[in-house]
Amino acid sequence: MKQSLFVLLTLLYVQFVFAQQTVEGLSGLYSISITKEVKPPILAITNGSLVFNDANNNKAIDASEDCKISFTLENNGMGDGYGLKLAVSATGSTLGIVFNNSQTIPTLKVGQKINVEVTVNAKINTVDGKINFTLKIEEPNGFGTDAFQMEVSTFAFVQPLVEVVDFTITGNTTGVLTRRLPFDLQVLIQNTKPGTAQNVKTKLILPDGVTCLTSNENNDFTELAGGDKKSIVYALIVSDRFQGTSDIPIKLKINEKYNNYAKDKDIVLKLNQTMSENKIEVIAEKQNTNTNIVIGSLISDVDKEIPETPDKSPNRYALIIGNEDYTSYCPNPAKEPNVKYAANDAIIFSEYAEKTLGISKERITLITNANSIVMKRELTKFCTNIKLTDGKGEFLLYYSGHGVPDSTGNTYLLPVDQTSMDIKDGGGIKISNIYTNLTKFPTLKTTVIWDACFSSTGLLVSKNKSGLKINPKNETSLLKGNIVIVASSQGTEPSQYDERIQHGVFTYYLLKKLKETKGIVTLIEMDNYLKQQVPLHLNNINKPLQNPEIKGAQELYDNWKTWKL
Repeated sequence: MKQSLFVLLTLLYVQFVFAQQTVEGLSGLYSISITKEVKPPILAITNGSLVFNDANNNKAIDASEDCKISFTLENNGMGDGYGLKLAVSATGSTLGIVFNNSQTIPTLKVGQKINVEVTVNAKINTVDGKINFTLKIEEPNGFGTDAFQMEVSTFAFVQPLVEVVDFTITGNTTGVLTRRLPFDLQVLIQNTKPGTAQNVKTKLILPDGVTCLTSNENNDFTELAGGDKKSIVYALIVSDRFQGTSDIPIKLKINEKYNNYAKDKDIVLKLNQTMSENKIEVIAEKQNTNTNIVIGSLISDVDKEIPETPDKSPNRYALIIGNEDYTSYCPNPAKEPNVKYAANDAIIFSEYAEKTLGISKERITLITNANSIVMKRELTKFCTNIKLTDGKGEFLLYYSGHGVPDSTGNTYLLPVDQTSMDIKDGGGIKISNIYTNLTKFPTLKTTVIWDACFSSTGLLVSKNKSGLKINPKNETSLLKGNIVIVASSQGTEPSQYDERIQHGVFTYYLLKKLKETKGIVTLIEMDNYLKQQVPLHLNNINKPLQNPEIKGAQELYDNWKTWKL
């Protein structure tokens, strides 16, 4: 029995040991390789989706304006786009421009599109220039987009000025302002500067005993563009509670967005004063979209109180051209810089031509920002009139804008849709051809006024790798007949402007002399005046000097010196 038990235990032990060895053999360690499948996104900006939006829709960033850059992002890959970010940077005229340089983009699944917007805020200290935005979509694994760019012009803040420019009282049958009889106070408000005034508010403040019957003491205007006018009519009545015996002090408070560009108005009415018969008629004026608004009477002394002559000659003709805006009208990327105040020069000179020089309005042709077709057409028409008047007409040609020479020194007028590199291909209007056409037929008198420099400075020099200045030819040797040239500068001298007078300096003093003399000034008197005043003015404002000059055709000898414009 004991022997059987021993054998059984022995067999169980052997089986147990053998079983343990088998288990250890099955649990050995092995290396297993696992490959992860990668499905990247393929991100792209949808063609044509990149746009710039601004509040006034002039496709530029104006000071104090909120703008947006937007585009559509699409995922055409095999995997979803996670952890996407938009990185934005900018170079150029960045002063006053505020934007978020990084923003998170939601997960973009395969086949989906999403609209992305970048808000750009321009502060009041934004400057004139151009800003270049660089945008890039970043993805954690390096599957973002290429950087893409957008260039936008920036414009400095242009001041408005909202003020009362006129007022009148009308309204009752007696025609006299008395107690207990209602009357109308009409106030004419105008933005007299070029900048747009926003959130304009007016408040009428009346003394005790004077009541506004129309309850319109407070008025709001979303905006007033430069030159815009608003008429407000208040129905008022003076009661016996008014303590004054004569003067009725009224104040109109005016405010706008910045609390800095509006003037309050104190209006003093008087009891028993005579009223006007009619209200002020406010005429909506269509603004010239090619030029800035000209509020001459508030900018320069030569723009107001222009002297008038009663004498009008039916045989006098004037062609007046002011080419200012080259950057907007030229399709060539290598555009010429604008000529500041050239349009204003032409506009105000045309008023002097009519009012002071006695040229009938229907005989004056005024064009601003003229392209090549318009300039050639009007010059041809002008020269045809010389032929048709059969030697009995007087002709005045005025031009303010760019003048350029070619590589040989021939000089040209430059239309706003051309560059100095286009002149030999017919883009410019050759001065020698103008002189030939102006003198082909006789006239009583022909006067040509150039407020333009014909040097290469600032034009050809910037595009001519040699950097050589080109001296313009002296074209006056071509003059014949009764023609005189009044030039703003000589040789390579630039023709300058002055911000404070809103004119070219030469044109300003030309107009100033006409105003002082009421147009009764000889050309030699004008010549002496311009030669002194123009360089003196430029020297005082630390600008390069220019020396005006008046020359007549050789066969005139000195006879032209006694001519008057």
